[in-house]
Amino acid sequence: MQGLRSKSYIGAVAAVVCAFAFVASPTVSHAEDINEIFKRVNEFVTQKNYPKALEELNWAKKEIEKMNSSSLTSFFPDSLAGFTGAKAEVSNALGMTNISRRYSKGEKSVSVSLTGGGPAGALGGLAGIGKMAAMFGGEAGQDTFRLQGRTAMLRDDGGAPELQVFLDSGSILTLSGDNATGAELRGMAEALKLDALDSYLRGQAK
Repeated sequence: MQGLRSKSYIGAVAAVVCAFAFVASPTVSHAEDINEIFKRVNEFVTQKNYPKALEELNWAKKEIEKMNSSSLTSFFPDSLAGFTGAKAEVSNALGMTNISRRYSKGEKSVSVSLTGGGPAGALGGLAGIGKMAAMFGGEAGQDTFRLQGRTAMLRDDGGAPELQVFLDSGSILTLSGDNATGAELRGMAEALKLDALDSYLRGQAK
């Protein structure tokens, strides 16, 4: 029962994120030179024109979010365990950057999504709740195991399987299958570079 309540809570949080999300292409177009923006910030600060300096900082934040989104999509390759990826989608909501990409192979398709977007996100500790749900769940059709050293939970009760991997950075990686098997979802998750993704999300990438 406790696992079910935790599962419901995670679903409710994800629904809130989706409600406020603005979906955009990860392709950066008409990007401003970030150095020019910071130059204007310094000029306005020197002039003590703080309202304009803050306005420029907001534009700088938008440009950096574009760069971050572009970097995150690189962890979702065009081909994954024999599945071919469609165009990635990016959403920024509640201080989080979320990535989603659908992969297909024949009549099978799998949606791979990242929720959380790093420790600075408003819901960056979401994975901690998920880990507790996984460890205390014990629901029918649910399997909890370690995947690349991280807690993972696979729900495969004969319907559409779903695999969640709870990253050390606090984010959740979710794979949802349509006509795909739980084993295929697990193989796709194993093919992702989770160590590199976690390092990037923690701000430790070189």
